[in-house]
Amino acid sequence: SKRGYRFVPVVENGKNAIALRDPFSAMQITRLTHDGHVLDVGISADARLLAYVSIDAGKHSLWIWNLESGEKCQLFPPDPALCWGLRFTHDGENLFYISTQPDTTISILHRISISHGQTRKLVVNIDAPIALSPGGEQIAFIRRYPAQHRDVLIVAGVDGLGEREIASCQPPDRFSFSSPSWSPDGELIALGVGRKDEVEFSVIGVSPSGGPQIELSQCQWKDLRALAWNEAGNGLYFSAKALNSNSLQIWRLSYPGGEAQRITNDPNNYEEISMAEKSQTLVTMQTDALAKVWIGAAGGAPRRLTTGRTEGFDGLAAAAGRIVYASTEHQQSDLWRVNADGSDCRRLTRDSGFLPSVSRDGQVITYVSAQSGTFHIWSMDADGGNQKLLTAGEGGSYPSISPDGKWIVYTALGNGRNTLWKISTEQGRPVQLTHDSLAIKPVVSPDGKKIACIYRAQESDKWKVAVLRSEGGTPQAAFALPYPYNQVIRWTPDGKALTYLNRSEGVYNIWRQPIDRSAAPAQITTFTEDVIFSYDWLGDEPQLVSSRGAKTRHIVLIEDFR
Repeated sequence: SKRGYRFVPVVENGKNAIALRDPFSAMQITRLTHDGHVLDVGISADARLLAYVSIDAGKHSLWIWNLESGEKCQLFPPDPALCWGLRFTHDGENLFYISTQPDTTISILHRISISHGQTRKLVVNIDAPIALSPGGEQIAFIRRYPAQHRDVLIVAGVDGLGEREIASCQPPDRFSFSSPSWSPDGELIALGVGRKDEVEFSVIGVSPSGGPQIELSQCQWKDLRALAWNEAGNGLYFSAKALNSNSLQIWRLSYPGGEAQRITNDPNNYEEISMAEKSQTLVTMQTDALAKVWIGAAGGAPRRLTTGRTEGFDGLAAAAGRIVYASTEHQQSDLWRVNADGSDCRRLTRDSGFLPSVSRDGQVITYVSAQSGTFHIWSMDADGGNQKLLTAGEGGSYPSISPDGKWIVYTALGNGRNTLWKISTEQGRPVQLTHDSLAIKPVVSPDGKKIACIYRAQESDKWKVAVLRSEGGTPQAAFALPYPYNQVIRWTPDGKALTYLNRSEGVYNIWRQPIDRSAAPAQITTFTEDVIFSYDWLGDEPQLVSSRGAKTRHIVLIEDFR
């Protein structure tokens, strides 16, 4: 049965002021699924059909659900390729979807007939779900060109032909990788744009014929997902995180007034939205991540170290008998530290902190924080004291500290092409290590002489895991490991191999790849459930420290909001 929720907006100060009226008192929220194994969802214009992607044993299948009859039919069976970005044509007879193969980041837009199952490839290289024009003759979508340092908004025919660029932005601004939305009168395409390297997001509008970008929002958020115009064209709905929150909630932005109001206010996260055109109905994904830190021998039974809900989800690092991990228990990600025996658990940061890295003696911790308004690399002592900002300008992410704690390697942000840089923990001048290639997520070897990273020489190449000298340059070795772009790479304590994540039937385990290729890759953990979000090795006779858990997604229908 349906339940009605009354949400009273929370007053916030400054530029994020929210109106104090409550037009959503009759709103109803209904959870439609309960197994948590749904990846994405879209709703038809008449709110009669849902399209959704089901996850089973790590494979994705596409389904249509008739909400009136309850009937469900499978459009295609489980497949390892990622399926997402579901958008119906206005008549509900066809569905747009995007596919991404496991070994690439190049995504392809398709259209499939609901009744006949015939599929047609439309666009190669697309980075967000499409927006369909009111008449159904055109689509708009976002594409990122890393080599050109540009994000572009493109309009094309509904068949994918006749592409033309109508807007672009360059670092430090980035277009949101979520769906744009075409206004009902056809005069404006709304989309999200990240400012300060995506620390803050705003909503802009662009005419389909091009021209200057129009600022639509007076508020800014630290994350912003798919936009959807209402039928009257006087409001936009989307999911976003307020600057002081770590929870994705549903918001309404009035047009042209630009007044923002949060219409949900609960502990849940709402990822993306898809809105019906002819009723006050939208569908969204309600998500929940559960992550705890565990420790134990790689082949043995692990012991749980933490008891919260989201520990290590945003990174962990281990050294000198201690584990530093990120936790989002307090509405933002902060760093905590615990001994390997579970004692002396303490909070280290209070202004945001994630993706930690620790020197071998445990005395220096580096991490990412947005407390200065941009993602930058910071350092601090083992007790959380002596916090120092290390990077300047447009910021950085994914720091990895040298064993002696004297320097770090990190991914530079803001230059439009991800490259690796090196900087002293005493705040020296940064040195660029890679130039023409794309490189992210560096990890320094135990002897400090090598760097492993996610790498591709050209934008058209497939991502691989590469090993470079600590001075940079071309790779000494490269490995075609599974899911390279989303990998979590670590060195074994002896520096002779890399460990990485592999997935079988939806369960994650850790594998070992010798650097000299003296042996084939080998599985070294035998977990039978859960996702591994992050991990590290502790000690020369290593214990595995891992953040393991699950991320559940449920389809939620929201109706009767006005």
